[in-house]
Amino acid sequence: MNPSGSRFGLADAIRKRAVPVTDATGSVVQAIAIADAKSAASEENAGDIPIGDVYCRALEEEIWPLCYIRNRGSISSREQLRLAQSRVAIVGAGGLGGYVIELLARVGTGFLVVIDCDGFDESNLNRQLLSDLRTLGRNKADMAKQRIEAVNPAVSIAAHAVRMTDENATALLEGCHAAVDCLDNLESRSLLYNTCRLLHIPMIHGTISGFEGRLMTLFPEDPLREDLFDAGDGTTAESVLGTPPVAPAMIGSLQAMEVIKALLGRGRPFQGKMLWADLENGLLEPFSFSPVSRDV
Repeated sequence: MNPSGSRFGLADAIRKRAVPVTDATGSVVQAIAIADAKSAASEENAGDIPIGDVYCRALEEEIWPLCYIRNRGSISSREQLRLAQSRVAIVGAGGLGGYVIELLARVGTGFLVVIDCDGFDESNLNRQLLSDLRTLGRNKADMAKQRIEAVNPAVSIAAHAVRMTDENATALLEGCHAAVDCLDNLESRSLLYNTCRLLHIPMIHGTISGFEGRLMTLFPEDPLREDLFDAGDGTTAESVLGTPPVAPAMIGSLQAMEVIKALLGRGRPFQGKMLWADLENGLLEPFSFSPVSRDV
């Protein structure tokens, strides 16, 4: 069967299974449930295709996947489709990364690249969303894939249980529309930043220490800010102040929101300024700094 025939067959199969749903505002919208999307994908005239592709085709027809129905009002069907067609890398699947991965999958980001070479241990249980007693000793990227497959089968996950290096960084991030810095060391963060600039994609930076955190989105057209990630002696504030659970939950949520803004071209990202959060004292303060003039 030619591709266009399959496409129209899939649209017919989706429309047949769509049902009217009344959302929280009282509006009636056509929607399709996960089970019905799977059924549409397996129809003989549609072929056996990924659920994510079914959702994209449904959104093109103004039919909402039921699992995204509560996004309506804040996210349009065109924007939901754009999220479903986006590819985002999350480097580090621990404290920050676990929240970013979970939130981006639940909002409907179509493809996530998760990079982390470490496994979970008991010290992670206080803050790392993807860790529990069953995942101890297992690789974080692999567990992220299992988690998201259980939460949203429309999201594709490429799990890379490797350390990002000069040799593999470009290949790992190739094709991504954004990358999220959920790292815990300055050397890897600097590598990620330079790779994002090379690939011309935004990097959403986040870091935590104690009850504090910071957030910033660095776009490739911005002045070079490699000074922010100067490795120095390798000591980080996180290693001194620890990582209680509330800080990664908040900063990770803000990072996920920065990704959404970058992908959809909406709102005001933290570009050219950094957000500093002091949760203990109830302070959220953005601040700017003088641009650094260097040759790239």
